[in-house]
Amino acid sequence: MTKSLILMRHLKSEIDAASGSDHDRALSERGRADAKTIRDALLARCPPPQTVLCSTAKRTRETLAGIGDLFPGAEIIFTDTIYEASADTLMRATSMIGDAAACAMIIGHNPGIFDFAWTLARRSEISGNPAFVKFPTGAVAAFALPIDSWTEIGTGRGSIIAAFTPKSLVKA
Repeated sequence: MTKSLILMRHLKSEIDAASGSDHDRALSERGRADAKTIRDALLARCPPPQTVLCSTAKRTRETLAGIGDLFPGAEIIFTDTIYEASADTLMRATSMIGDAAACAMIIGHNPGIFDFAWTLARRSEISGNPAFVKFPTGAVAAFALPIDSWTEIGTGRGSIIAAFTPKSLVKA
């Protein structure tokens, strides 16, 4: 069996929040505008997730709101675990995903979400892929994983289904 995992960095956010808390930073005007571009690309290039793990930060929640109508009926899990998570923490967080989900998505933050994409990717597939040069806001990397259970996820097991950024989509 194969499962799919979509990793996404939140869309472009404001530099500061009125509260002064990084957790409270909202999407910027550009981030809100990029939501439709990313939404359309997700619809065209990725399977729909049955489960979405999303950081509790305001910018990730707003990112999900901008694209989330693509996932009617998906289980949405907001968790502090994703906020400022390392690649190892994100890998462990996949245990929150029920095995009935054939596809899941994680909406998180750099550097952890980018490091997790690197961890999952087969090195032979990364070369020349613009999403793996750096993982800017709004970047998406989707993987097919040869697993039956989310507990089997591991380093180098992901075959890239799609990888794109808002800028790469505008150029296309």
